[in-house]
Amino acid sequence: MVAESDSAHRPALPAAVCTIVRPARRTRSRRRLRPLTAFLVGFLTLASLVSAPAQSLTPASAHTANGTARSATATPADTVGVTVSPRESPELSPGQDLLLTVTVHNNTGLALPIGRVDVYLAQLALTTRAALDTWLRPDADANSGDQLVSVPTTEIIPAGASTNLSVTVPADSVGLTAQNSWGARGIAAILSANDVVQAEGRGTFVWSQGSAITPVALSSILPITTPESATGLITAKALESYTSSVGLLSRQLAAAIEAPTATIAIDPQIIASIRVLGTAAPTSALVWLDRLAGAGNDIFPLSYADADIALQAQAGAGALLTPTSFDPAIDETLFVVPSATPVPDTTSDPTDVPAVTSRTTVDITPSPTPAVEPGQTVIPSTSDLLAWNYTSTAIGWPAAGQVARTDLDVFAASGLTTTILSSGNVEQSDVFTPNTAVTLPTGLGLVSDTALSAAVRAAAEATTEDEWLVNVAEAASLLAIVSAENPDSARTLLVTFDRSSPTSATRIGQTLAALDGAPWSNAASLQAALAAPPATTVSFQDEAIDSNRVTLARSLLKREGAIAEFATILADPLAITAPARLDLLALLDTTWTSQTTTWEDQVLTSLAASFDLMHAVTVTTRGPIIVVGSKVDLRITLNNALDQAVTVRTVIVPSNGRLVVGETLDTIIQPNSAQAVSVPLSAAVGNGDVVLRVTLFTLNGTPLGQPAPIEVSVRADWEGVGASIFAILVIGFFGFGIWRNIVRRRRERAGEASAAANKTALPEAEPDV
Repeated sequence: MVAESDSAHRPALPAAVCTIVRPARRTRSRRRLRPLTAFLVGFLTLASLVSAPAQSLTPASAHTANGTARSATATPADTVGVTVSPRESPELSPGQDLLLTVTVHNNTGLALPIGRVDVYLAQLALTTRAALDTWLRPDADANSGDQLVSVPTTEIIPAGASTNLSVTVPADSVGLTAQNSWGARGIAAILSANDVVQAEGRGTFVWSQGSAITPVALSSILPITTPESATGLITAKALESYTSSVGLLSRQLAAAIEAPTATIAIDPQIIASIRVLGTAAPTSALVWLDRLAGAGNDIFPLSYADADIALQAQAGAGALLTPTSFDPAIDETLFVVPSATPVPDTTSDPTDVPAVTSRTTVDITPSPTPAVEPGQTVIPSTSDLLAWNYTSTAIGWPAAGQVARTDLDVFAASGLTTTILSSGNVEQSDVFTPNTAVTLPTGLGLVSDTALSAAVRAAAEATTEDEWLVNVAEAASLLAIVSAENPDSARTLLVTFDRSSPTSATRIGQTLAALDGAPWSNAASLQAALAAPPATTVSFQDEAIDSNRVTLARSLLKREGAIAEFATILADPLAITAPARLDLLALLDTTWTSQTTTWEDQVLTSLAASFDLMHAVTVTTRGPIIVVGSKVDLRITLNNALDQAVTVRTVIVPSNGRLVVGETLDTIIQPNSAQAVSVPLSAAVGNGDVVLRVTLFTLNGTPLGQPAPIEVSVRADWEGVGASIFAILVIGFFGFGIWRNIVRRRRERAGEASAAANKTALPEAEPDV
């Protein structure tokens, strides 16, 4: 069916006149008024554009708070949805039929009866990004354009089912000719059943008649990351899962290899976690690492564990955090050179090459590897585990839309001279889309186009072909608008993929290839984006992270400083500080941003665990204790619950002057054991109660926890009293012995005298005759 009006044949007008309120009933008389209405609306809108203040790179309606565009294809539950998209290509040339796919989604609980689908063409070209967004996400009463064709649905659509309709609009019915300017055009499909409109879907295509076009250079960044975790190393089991044939990392790397112009932004945690396992690393992980080394993509590192560099800066870090050591995680038995494996004289693996610190690729000749004997143990250093042949190590990628002005100074102080920003962090004063490169106070910035990135991400994550076509058409239309809005200026744009590792992003290579095949878009490397002239109409817009999140991150940084002080009592402080640093970086992962409650719980759990760690060396002696005498040695027991020896200094402070505490020596406590410390005490002013506050310190004077109170009862005069009592007892004992001897002897003498007297008194007996 031919359009009822010829408005579609008019040359493209400014986007301001694109949206016209549609009456409830379309009549010919009212359509005759549309040209005049469009002219008046366009004139007034153009006048407002001239006097409009500076605006953001992306219309506010093009994205939500988390930086992703509202999907034009999503169908809410219990509703009917319609999507419409070009069937094969978003490009339409003169003489070609417009081939469309219309999909009806019945998400209600009732079947849809047989009806019809009416296809409309927007009356005017979509010449600005705002016009495109308004067309795809219209108000309830927005005009759908001029009707092109009407096709029946032919069958009942059951509840919860979807159906596809192939619609062909003849070239004559489209109504576009070579006189119409090339660019994005809007199409709409309205589903009616029983003369009641059920749903409307909108899409786009690009009208192209082969005229001279200045293509837009499109650069893309594909992150390779793993899901968030509270620990700083990925386990062997998780690595085996991620690097399996269908694992997350395998799919991400395959997508990057399919799009060789895409730049890889990789989390160094992945590389270090594989290498630190030595010979225990899963075979699939080692194969994956080799595939990464063989990829031809440009590559730069994210912060370790993809820790948010903006959050670190706003939490008070003077420089961005990096791993200090992996030694506590290394099992030496896993790094023994096998006798059957020949040891090469030189290193040919690019993963053993030190990192490059410039913005451009630098060719580095590997240095010879020292010869090692079979059976020898070769422990890799921290730099060995993290080394990679990066295209650049001077690029920082903070979380989208959360960078403050002071953060840039921290980035620069840490060696990051290029910062990737989102559209929410900049402001532009020109109506035309600028280059991705901008000049920042501390270096160079690359601004990711939020609306274009959202469309590309939606296409990459599409689960059906029609959903993919809808989003690819939107992305292609955005690029066409940028190309046509200022044909005399070549532009380079940047799109970024989601860093939260979506498992459904299976069409990355297909999407980038489709956009690269359009005449108005060419794939470009990140180096091309860095080399593009910086935009002069864009300025940095200061943003800040939520204060609660910053407060918790500041607590983590403060806790790490306390752990570092505590660890000085250990023979090997890295045994505690190195894992603590890795776990801290993992808790600052950018993917925690969308999981506020879970992240807060993980932070509180980590703080509680570190509190227990720093209280593993304690004073176990408790009172009350009685001190008798003027000078005594008090024995205090110290306990060490750690796995290695510690050296502490014990300081005792009495609550009053009844006791004077002598000097104490530094004490070495063996692992998982207790050690008694003798403390000399002297009584000073007599008897009474004293509380001794015992505090453990590191050798540099940092207290280890709170003082432990010990109640002491002083009885200094009991020493003289005890001596007197002892003397009395001794004298009494010997006196009693002497008295008893005297009494005994007197008794003996008295007995002898009595016997003699009795003998004298008796007469001598006469013998018998």
